[in-house]
Amino acid sequence: MNDWIDLTGEESLNDSGQGAAGGSGGHPLDDHLWLFDGGSVWDLGPAQLDADADGVADSLTRGTAAHLTVYTDTDLDGRVDRITELDPSGHCAVSDLDPATGVWQPTQLGRFG
Repeated sequence: MNDWIDLTGEESLNDSGQGAAGGSGGHPLDDHLWLFDGGSVWDLGPAQLDADADGVADSLTRGTAAHLTVYTDTDLDGRVDRITELDPSGHCAVSDLDPATGVWQPTQLGRFG
């Protein structure tokens, strides 16, 4: 996706002033969600949705007509740790990041409707 920024290496965030989503550090990237993939860090942009109704924006969506993906930071540290994928037929798959291993694990599969 052309609107994503690829930063090389996790250490790239150390100079960004990155805090919790919606933090008050004043840095323009404080409210952005970050996705770590191998040696790359993807800036997904600012959180847009409050997925758990706690009053804090913690998720954003990306998609096409055939697929919707919700990226969520469940612990408000700025890093995406849950990915929910939905397709037009109502199938849903949720994967959570195992913080100990850095491996994405499927946690829920199902269908709406």
